[in-house]
Amino acid sequence: RSNVPTDNDTHCHVLCTIDSCRYRVEEREEVSPPSPRHQGQQQYLSRKVNTHCEELNHTYAKRAVFHYSSLRFSHHQFHSQFSMFFRRMTTPSTQLSYLASKCVALYMDPNKRLQLYRRCPSFSSAHKNEAMRIRDLKVRPDNFEINGTVNRLAVITQYTDTPNPRSVVLDNAKDGIQEHVDIYGLPPKRTKDEAENVQADNAMVTSVKESIARMGQDGAKPGNRIRIERLKLKAEAYNMRINNIPPPFRPYLQLTILAGESVKIERVVYYREFGIAKEYIENMVFGNKTIQVEHLQIGGDSYLFDWGNNHGIQHGPPRHEPLFAYTPRADSVKPLLSIGNLEVGILKVTGILTNALASLRPILSQTPLKTLKAVSYQKTFAEDPIVNTTQFLQIANSTPINELSNRSNYRIHIVSASKQADYDLIDLVNEWKKREIRIGTYYSMGTTEKTVEDIFIDFREIPGSKLGENAESILTAFPECIIIPMGNDTELNVYCNEPDEEEKEYCRFQIIVKMKWQQRGYARAIE
Repeated sequence: RSNVPTDNDTHCHVLCTIDSCRYRVEEREEVSPPSPRHQGQQQYLSRKVNTHCEELNHTYAKRAVFHYSSLRFSHHQFHSQFSMFFRRMTTPSTQLSYLASKCVALYMDPNKRLQLYRRCPSFSSAHKNEAMRIRDLKVRPDNFEINGTVNRLAVITQYTDTPNPRSVVLDNAKDGIQEHVDIYGLPPKRTKDEAENVQADNAMVTSVKESIARMGQDGAKPGNRIRIERLKLKAEAYNMRINNIPPPFRPYLQLTILAGESVKIERVVYYREFGIAKEYIENMVFGNKTIQVEHLQIGGDSYLFDWGNNHGIQHGPPRHEPLFAYTPRADSVKPLLSIGNLEVGILKVTGILTNALASLRPILSQTPLKTLKAVSYQKTFAEDPIVNTTQFLQIANSTPINELSNRSNYRIHIVSASKQADYDLIDLVNEWKKREIRIGTYYSMGTTEKTVEDIFIDFREIPGSKLGENAESILTAFPECIIIPMGNDTELNVYCNEPDEEEKEYCRFQIIVKMKWQQRGYARAIE
């Protein structure tokens, strides 16, 4: 705002507003209406300033209001000052240096950073050489998710001359095919011997037709019509491959990116193996030198428990990638997502832990995990340097209590512990006494009000144990504490309470039993 002298000493306030990419000049009058001469001066001044403003419409500037309240200019001085100011504002911007680009990349949202990387070649070097920080990364069997944005790669089928059959429409809507197939949508031929391949394909046609006949006998069953149509198309595809007839459809490789309600689809003709295409996408996204992840999940959103495997129940469709197999296949697992170096804070593995560790071992940094959440397999929890150095180990299924033996973790929680033999607990405590376990080490397990009494009785029967109370237990609904002398002037305090809000995140039972190593004499014996 500038005070412009006039004959009547009337002040004309000129307000200049920079609004995104538009400048405008507004006039406001005070004290008294302007004289005709004054009005002409205002119009002339406005035209001059607006001329300069229009020249700046191509620039990008944030809203700012410039207030010149203490200076009094002549018309010429006012015009000169604004012209100099606008010239300074329109100086061409300088391209970010390499170091500045790396700094911007480090703090940029990873999804926006990937978009910029794909569209701006000059940003490529900074992107690839600067660590990428991801708050939440989920690697599932059929997709990976970065901070809520899901990336899914699949093979879909599109008929060329006719509409897609209903079963194909449904399959495409369910993310298509998640494995390598040929142009017929079938698994690749097994051998190079054409006669053997034809024989195998004929056997598949016979098997498919038998399945169709069985389903036809129960046509009223919901979904059977779609299943039968799908099998008929499969038999036709095998026949076309046997007779070298081109299929009436074309497979496409489709990348779907879902961010909230936004869906982006990129599609190319499918001409390479699915695995090669998947590795290409992963390398494009995770091809940085270092990926820093706060929360990493490997596997589906639900834990894979033992009971299904023990009873011969398959948890879902066959998984061809060893990382997500239903059984240990560590020897066949590849490094996770083609990542070069990975830093992780919290790791959650919902499938076979040994498979996940095999995928992480070549790329995981030496920094210990803060938290590892996983399940045991066949009542055994994996022992591995990555597991042993984790600060907080959470075993998310029922596990024998002797799995706490020879663990070096500072903090361990078992969702539910069990005894396989009466002497398991005594053997476990004796093993603890032989080791130098530091003060503050803290193990816990969930239980119910009905079983907590049995647990206390088991600990109370350990030779040398006493009944007492400590500072943590005395103020709870369960003030009792079992005191067990340990080595190096330490003692084990066993007590329980209802889980607090933080403990409820990993303890889903009514009671949490705690086992803490304390300095000898920390708890007071009451017997």
